[in-house]
Amino acid sequence: MGSPGRRRLAIAACLLAGVGCNGSTLESEGPAGTLAGEITVGPFCPVEVEGQPCPPPPGTYESILVLVYARLPVGERLVAEVRPDGGGRFELPLQPGSYRVTLSHSLGIPGTPAPDERIRVEPGRTTALTFDIDTGIR
Repeated sequence: MGSPGRRRLAIAACLLAGVGCNGSTLESEGPAGTLAGEITVGPFCPVEVEGQPCPPPPGTYESILVLVYARLPVGERLVAEVRPDGGGRFELPLQPGSYRVTLSHSLGIPGTPAPDERIRVEPGRTTALTFDIDTGIR
């Protein structure tokens, strides 16, 4: 085995390059995969009545930030952020590997932890993910 200094340098180089080494959960081989997500937020009216829609206020979905972290052998690294469209949908190309996806927002019931999902992206495939944010309005 090489010296500890050389090993640390090699690991640091791999992490800076964004590719996995020595057990990393990121893969550099094969075509990218896709993360396709949908976020729902509601309810927005104290009493929702069938046939009387109660849509979210304008800008609701666009105020949410989707954060994607690559899971590495030691910790994780933010690799993407995206805002959903006006219907709560988002799509991102990602290299195959393991990720943690969370949301940054000020919606929902105060004190509720941010949603947090772990996913695996496969080469050339789409990984679907859904987040539901409960506003607490009843």
